[in-house]
Amino acid sequence: MVLCVAEREVLYMATEKAAIYCRLSQDDGQTGESGSIQTQKTLLAQYCNDHHIAIGGYYCDDGWSGTNFDRPDFQRMICDIEAGIINTVIVKDLSRFGREYAQMGLYIEHYFEQKGVRFISVTENIDTKSGVDNLMLPFTNVINSYYARQASTKTKAAHRARAKAGMYLGGHAPFGYLKDPNDRHHLIIDPPAADVVREIFRLFADGVGYVSMTKILRERKILNPIAYFNQNNPDYYKSDYWRKPFDWHATSVRAILSNRAYIGQVVFGKTKTKGFFDKTRIPSPKEDWIVFEKAHESIISQELWDTVQQLMESHRRENSSGEIQMFAGLVKCSKCGSSLNVSFNKKKGKYTGFSCWVYKNYGKERCTSHAIGWKTMKQLVLEDIRRNAKVAKLATQKYKEMLIAAKTEKKKQETEKCKRELKTVEKRIAELDKILNKLYEDLALEKLTEERYQVMTKRYEEEQAGLKERRNQLTELITRAELVYENIDKFLPIIQKYTDITELNTQILNELIQKIVVYEKTDNPDGSKSQRVDIHYKFIGYVEMKELFGLPMVIPTAEDVEIDDVLVAEVKELVG
Repeated sequence: MVLCVAEREVLYMATEKAAIYCRLSQDDGQTGESGSIQTQKTLLAQYCNDHHIAIGGYYCDDGWSGTNFDRPDFQRMICDIEAGIINTVIVKDLSRFGREYAQMGLYIEHYFEQKGVRFISVTENIDTKSGVDNLMLPFTNVINSYYARQASTKTKAAHRARAKAGMYLGGHAPFGYLKDPNDRHHLIIDPPAADVVREIFRLFADGVGYVSMTKILRERKILNPIAYFNQNNPDYYKSDYWRKPFDWHATSVRAILSNRAYIGQVVFGKTKTKGFFDKTRIPSPKEDWIVFEKAHESIISQELWDTVQQLMESHRRENSSGEIQMFAGLVKCSKCGSSLNVSFNKKKGKYTGFSCWVYKNYGKERCTSHAIGWKTMKQLVLEDIRRNAKVAKLATQKYKEMLIAAKTEKKKQETEKCKRELKTVEKRIAELDKILNKLYEDLALEKLTEERYQVMTKRYEEEQAGLKERRNQLTELITRAELVYENIDKFLPIIQKYTDITELNTQILNELIQKIVVYEKTDNPDGSKSQRVDIHYKFIGYVEMKELFGLPMVIPTAEDVEIDDVLVAEVKELVG
């Protein structure tokens, strides 16, 4: 049977079903109308019409990178190929299909060939119907892949440059802020939401835990961040998952408490992709972050931020009343260094004391008994804070001079020791550099086998890595020790606020105290017992009151320790 030309064309169109595939993303730059999805569809539809190819479907990925082959419509096209619905794929050019030459080669030269799928790239005049040995195909794929890598590098560089200039790069502003209508890279405070942020920080600093806080926020009918955002942007969310407006979660609270934007910082680079092809986000080392200070107006103070961060870092558990005890993470054992456990009497609803959990669980083999009563601890710390606060307020200059004298003498010896060790460490690092270079030369001159080279290199590189880490630690210690004057100036206005306090709370403790070290009780010659308790303050660490004023540094553990009402008079007498 002989078919006429028209009949042959009808049969051909009936057997060939083409997928018109279009793609566009930000990494393609300003392609203009000539590269738009609609233009691609029109051009390819015209091509199919001119070449009598039936269109089996349109597959368009708008906003997807060419290096990612998990695009939704691309995968839908693959499913239709597997189902036999599609047997031809047509694109405007190879860059629309993808920008990763290895993956593209697998699809075009292997997968499509196995499935009997014809591939056509219109502008490059590539048609696998005439074979896949077209030299333009691999070369063009490599060029497109290189272009994608270059575009990615340039985009990252541009983002880092903007971050270094203090420009906010997020999609939308953090809860508590709005994007400045005159500058989308600058944040301005949103008063209603900012008040909620301040309340969350204040509650947490006062010892309210995550779970208790979520209950408080729900009871007060405070909109959660997503609901609040949607209230101002009603068309943003397409799904209904946000529609529980007062449903706060602990993760939302933690996210707010750890967001540096609230102290005026712009932080960029906290996460990164695993690689060029694997777009999984992983944490970046802290030293790689870009942090710009005072990029916008802060919502909370630096002091409150520091207090909250210290609380978040400590292991805190709520008691049966939903409260977190105020000394959480602060009280340490002098021997093993572990945090002391706190005892809570459920019947009476109060804390009773602290004890070393290592000793309690492992006995004398690991530690010894280090215990102190809750009431005693509260009174000792309260008295020490009031004493320092009174002195700092009534005799500021003399107090400052005595702190400097006490700290610099100690720190001078420690700093000199660190500097000597640092010099030794740096010398050894330089020696290892020479050794590693010599090993490489010996390998190149075949004086050393590859196997021997690998063994020796690994050993020296591990030693060098350890030394570099130690160098960083020593440098930090030296820097910290040399900031005595700056740290004392920071400490003075904080301690002076608490001259007249009569009760301790979580915020006071975590704003002032770095740690409290509890020693074993000792027997005195008169048969009484004493116990040393060292209170280490933020910025200044531990300074023995004896060194400052001739005050006793060993404090009795009697449960009836009282706050001295004539403390002011004593302080005046001590400092002259």
